[in-house]
Formats: sequence, structure tokens, C-alpha cells
Amino acid sequence: MGDDERLTNLTEFSRLMMQWAQKAEDRMNELRESARETGENLKSLVEVVRSHEERLDALAAAQENSERKLAALADAQIRTEEAIAESAAQQKHTDQRLDALIDIVREMREGNPPRQS
Repeated sequence: MGDDERLTNLTEFSRLMMQWAQKAEDRMNELRESARETGENLKSLVEVVRSHEERLDALAAAQENSERKLAALADAQIRTEEAIAESAAQQKHTDQRLDALIDIVREMREGNPPRQS
């Protein structure tokens, strides 16, 4: 192999090395851009997650508030039912006394003297 052939081989080798270096540099630039885009996407994703966490916290607080109000409403319903039951008992007693009074008035109209209890 002569000097010219060696020089041609070295020149060709140098040219190929430059092409490979350029391709490697292009790939590195693509990887850098991809990494930058991935970083931006990751930041966006983190913001979305934070936003959802805040919404979930707000929903949890609203649910807790609703549960407290529902428990208070259930207590009020129980008290209302107890008051209605008491009122019904008082109404029954009033009805009995009214029936007794009606009987007394009826007997008096019929000329019978009222009975003493």
C-alpha cells in the first residue's frame, strides 16, 4: 500500500468519522430536545396532580361538612318524631277528657245530675 493510498484511506476514514460525529451530535441534540420536552411535560403533569389534590381536599371537606349536617338533620328528625309522639299522647288524653265532658253535658241535657268521680 502506497502513501497515496494510505492518504486516501485516512482521508476517507476522517470523512466517515466526521459524518459519524455529526450524526452523533444530531442525535444528542434530538435527545436534549426530547429531554427538555419531557421535563416540561413532567412540570405540567405535576401541576395537574396538585390541582387534583386541591380539588380532592375541597371535596373531602365538603363531604365532611355534608356528613355533619346530615347527622344534625337525623338528630332533629329523631327529636321531631319524639315530639310528635308526645303530642299524640297529649292529644289522646285531651280527647278522653273532652269525651268525658261531652258525656257530662249530654247527661245534664237529659236531666240527669252529673256523676261525681
